[in-house]
Amino acid sequence: MNTNFTYFISDFILILGILLSVFIGFFAKNLAPKWHLRFLNTTLSLMLLAFAPFLSSFLKLTSLDIFANFIPFADYNLNFLYGSINITPLNLFFKFLITISALIASLLSFGFVKKLNRKISNFTSLFLFAVLGGYGICICGDLITMFLSVEILSVSLYFLISSFYNKKDREKNSLEAGVKYFAINGISSCFLLLGMSYIYMNLGTLNFSDINTMMINKILPASPLLNVGDILFFLALTFKIGAYPFYIWVMDVFKGSNYAAGLFISSVTELAGAVALIKTACTLGCFGSILNFTLILCAVITLVLGNLLALRIVKKDGDIKDFLASASLANLGYVFLGTAFFTKSSITAAIFFLIVYLISNFGLWAGFMLIVRNLRKYTLKEDVSKYETSYGSKKLYIDENLGSIKGISYISPFFATIFTICLLSSAGLPAMTGFTAKFYLFANILRCGIWAVYPLLFGAFASVLAVYYYFKIIFIMFQKPDNLKIYKKKLIFNRTNIYIFILSVASVLLIAGFFLSAPLINLINNLI
Repeated sequence: MNTNFTYFISDFILILGILLSVFIGFFAKNLAPKWHLRFLNTTLSLMLLAFAPFLSSFLKLTSLDIFANFIPFADYNLNFLYGSINITPLNLFFKFLITISALIASLLSFGFVKKLNRKISNFTSLFLFAVLGGYGICICGDLITMFLSVEILSVSLYFLISSFYNKKDREKNSLEAGVKYFAINGISSCFLLLGMSYIYMNLGTLNFSDINTMMINKILPASPLLNVGDILFFLALTFKIGAYPFYIWVMDVFKGSNYAAGLFISSVTELAGAVALIKTACTLGCFGSILNFTLILCAVITLVLGNLLALRIVKKDGDIKDFLASASLANLGYVFLGTAFFTKSSITAAIFFLIVYLISNFGLWAGFMLIVRNLRKYTLKEDVSKYETSYGSKKLYIDENLGSIKGISYISPFFATIFTICLLSSAGLPAMTGFTAKFYLFANILRCGIWAVYPLLFGAFASVLAVYYYFKIIFIMFQKPDNLKIYKKKLIFNRTNIYIFILSVASVLLIAGFFLSAPLINLINNLI
């Protein structure tokens, strides 16, 4: 069973799924949208099952006594295609996270993708192509393969943003968002290539293992151009997570894209970007260098800016998509901060925070997407607000602002409770996994030296802002509604559906993780 083929089963399933989706798009044009989405979910589920052979390895790495006698699948560190593809336990773990995130994103997007325009057959192909780019980032062994994988992901996402819109989302807004993403992606790609050229000019190689060997043997040249190349390369990668200085696209792209594309960006795309940062930090990072200072500065600006934007949106009762975009930017700022210190303990904490962010992020998106679906389906004409759209033969007036959650606790106490758990964890309050993730991150950053207190002061300030605006959202949710007619058909919040299911699972994990986070931390620490 221990063959090289086993490591690439999920990749083969993914490539086969892309080919089949393209074939179905050409020869089955009249196929109902639900069958395209079922094909997408089936493909992603099979890809997830392909990681079953590695389960025993991951369980043993948790350091739990009950798994101490498990025999690992293999002790491996394999290279393919002259080192351009590298298979390690950490890379497989990242692929696993990409796959499960893509599956959850596709399940939550089902109700929104059905309302897209007629090119639904292309949605599955582009979705899988983007996942393929994420896979490439996870298993890349050199900077060239990483660059190609980033471009595959970016180009696929450009079409997902600009080409798919529903009756509420204006075609003009979606196209504008896609063009902005494409333009800024082009600029970041130029920085990426320029940084790679400087690195190659000074080191003579772009392979991760070769660079690691040079670092271990302390034979890296002391060249200013090498520092410039490292800085340009890392700053270009910040585009994928929407961090400073390439953060300008985040708000506009989320605003103009469909909810399905927005969820994919905030989960799979930003996860892939964080993986790219972590992989290059483990290779190119040098603690105490000018690169370290530059990235810490960018990380601090990112998390403070993201929380200030979120605070402003909540105070002004802004758009739900704007809030989700700013909250995503704020949380990934912490991941960026942990990665910027380039130590094993800080990178472990950053990966742990990234996993906790994904859980809470899916919970928030599930809750807000359920609210928006209810608004679009059951809003009455007398509930006049900012947006107007056609839904079937009826004229609906939709307000997709944060004020639309007012009074949900009166409609469905269960929904309000589990949604509050996700909000409290995102705020980083005790008894929630979000608090554990922030505390573990701050504690490991402090180990880097006394001067690390200064960036942590900004992190603490950003955390205080987060507590305020998340509590503000909870306060709005438990206020008495002005008009209960907007929730006339309230069973959508109480009956079992995929949104309630994922929100419930996320809330349970966020509470249980506060008490049972040690095995996951041990797993990550042993993978690095």
